[in-house]
Amino acid sequence: MGFKERLRDEIEYRGLLVKEVSAAVGISNSTFLSYIDARGVLPNVETAVKIARYLGVSVEYLVDGDAKVPEKAKSAVNPAKKKLSESYDKLSAHDKKVLLKIADAMGKH
Repeated sequence: MGFKERLRDEIEYRGLLVKEVSAAVGISNSTFLSYIDARGVLPNVETAVKIARYLGVSVEYLVDGDAKVPEKAKSAVNPAKKKLSESYDKLSAHDKKVLLKIADAMGKH
């Protein structure tokens, strides 16, 4: 997995749109797309730093997969996953077991 795949994965994981990220880091959408499409263009250092900061990961992680990420990134969670987790925490033990069975069954399809 390379830069473009990790970048794509981070954007998807956080439930963001490419145009949101490109606007936030101050580059055109087409330029940003060149980082994640088949061309696999690498951004300059300044842009890579802006992208990594916006996504809450390190540049090293985007470039080589190094698992070292800033502390704030550890808490960066997809909003839907966060809501699901909060709802799960409110369930009774019985309901948690039922929900996990349902999720397991759904995941097999």
